[in-house]
Amino acid sequence: MTGLRQVVVAGATGLVGRELIRQLEGRKDVAFTALVRRPGTLGAESGRVREALFDYRDPAAYGRLGTEIPCDVLLCALGTTLQRAGSEAAFQQVDRDFPLALATRLAQLEPQPVFGVVSSAGANHPKGLYLHTKADMEKGLAESGLPFVIVRPSLLLGQRSEFRMGERLLALLGKPYLAAARLLAPQSQAVWRYAPIQAAEVASALLFACLDQPPTPCGRVLSGLNLHHPILLL
Repeated sequence: MTGLRQVVVAGATGLVGRELIRQLEGRKDVAFTALVRRPGTLGAESGRVREALFDYRDPAAYGRLGTEIPCDVLLCALGTTLQRAGSEAAFQQVDRDFPLALATRLAQLEPQPVFGVVSSAGANHPKGLYLHTKADMEKGLAESGLPFVIVRPSLLLGQRSEFRMGERLLALLGKPYLAAARLLAPQSQAVWRYAPIQAAEVASALLFACLDQPPTPCGRVLSGLNLHHPILLL
């Protein structure tokens, strides 16, 4: 294991998080740890993943990063819904406060790890609670001083553990939208910014930007065409 980059995944049981674990499983240049609330939740995705029990609400837990939990790259796919969270404050805690608490801890380390995070399309022009929360998270990350990568997907496609009627209906329109985008507007940033995208593609783009590309001083944001086709970063 010596010499392998140490990757930590927060939110590993979510739609994008599970894809990150599956794809990390196939990489021989990394060792990886998932921060989990319950043990034994990721065995179906990986035989290599190390699960570290982690309580995001416990301030003392964050000190384990970089010590007990080695970390060269942290991939954050934390996220919830207002309905599941139960209140605006609880939603903001998961989507903004927990990621920024992770970033605050990592900024204390030397060398500083790369921080990759899943945000949302529209976070650069926020309207409403969801996008304002994502925008605040992005702003805090940019101010942390960490090398960072932000991905801004639109509607995420994939097999979720819970049923969401609205997203299921929108997903039915995903394939026609993508087909039309490829045919009629293959290079339009405006069209691709809100194009549905498979969770596996988001995970692949985040891994590519965090592990296979050198960090940039001002960070990197992937949205639209650059998210659907991260090879454009080259």
